[in-house]
Amino acid sequence: MPIYIQSARQISVQQPLVDDWFEHPIIYTDKYVSTLDPQFSDYLSPLMSRRMCTLLKRAVVVSRLTLKDAGIEKPDAIISGTGLGCIANTEQFLLSIMENNEQFLQPTFFMQSTHNILSATVAIDLKCHGYNNTYVHRGTSFEQALLDAFLQFGRGKIGTALVGGYDELTEHYYRFFNRLGRWDFEPGKCFAGETAVSMLLGNKKDSHTLCRIDGVELMYRPTPVQMRETLAGLLSGAGCESKDIDAVLTGINTHQQNDEVYHDVMAHLFEHCPMMQYKHLFGESFTSSALGVYVAATCLHRREVPSYFLYGGTKALPDVKRILVYNHYNNKSHSFTLLSSC
Repeated sequence: MPIYIQSARQISVQQPLVDDWFEHPIIYTDKYVSTLDPQFSDYLSPLMSRRMCTLLKRAVVVSRLTLKDAGIEKPDAIISGTGLGCIANTEQFLLSIMENNEQFLQPTFFMQSTHNILSATVAIDLKCHGYNNTYVHRGTSFEQALLDAFLQFGRGKIGTALVGGYDELTEHYYRFFNRLGRWDFEPGKCFAGETAVSMLLGNKKDSHTLCRIDGVELMYRPTPVQMRETLAGLLSGAGCESKDIDAVLTGINTHQQNDEVYHDVMAHLFEHCPMMQYKHLFGESFTSSALGVYVAATCLHRREVPSYFLYGGTKALPDVKRILVYNHYNNKSHSFTLLSSC
């Protein structure tokens, strides 16, 4: 059964809710960058805004507009991936516990500190009572959500699925992970960022469809042989070969241990295939791979990969038809997502 990305929207460090980044990306030199939020009052009532933290507002707005672009009111399923959920409210709740001696705590902070609040809030806003799930698997949270959607499609349980990736950044969160060396990037080439991406998957193609998803594969601590076999199975199921892949979109971010894995895999599996990057424009977060899939889908829809997405100064790729999105987290969890134009 073919699965399509029918529409997608993002709120990130690039221009929110639009695709202006494709031709005029914003370049950052800071160590971490906060999201460029739209005017939420254009989409949410004052009452809703007061009840929601910023990440929930982003999730609701991108979900509404994604469905609007596809001409659908309610999806059959809502599946989200997040690394840390609404971390700002989690911090506020924990601080409140310490400052108020575990008394007089606000229930809103507690409820919005739970990770499944993301999918639940979107479902309540859309009045959607179908399949609802949130995956929390750090750097592969979005891929887990995407794979779940594929499984539900394969079982014939759904015809559409709203799949998203959401994460935010706070100063405490940044400082903590900075001490652990997570944000050890080359200045001006990558930064810590935030993610809010929603995409509607469906089993039917229409005039607004961005691309087709030919398959999703997840691996845990794979050997080189297992990776090669998994890739071969993915390509065989899609009716293509390695030579048919026009580019491989990776999560390269100038962090030495992270990038060594990508270079090694590219050398062994995609020796003659151009390597793409996106985190130098969108930043690093636990669910930044959702932005990667969004970037790849947009490139396929426009049939072009701009030069600034190609690693090593390669010229722009015209008439691109297939992009493989490859992501790994700590060289433990690996994933392949094959996208094709349609």
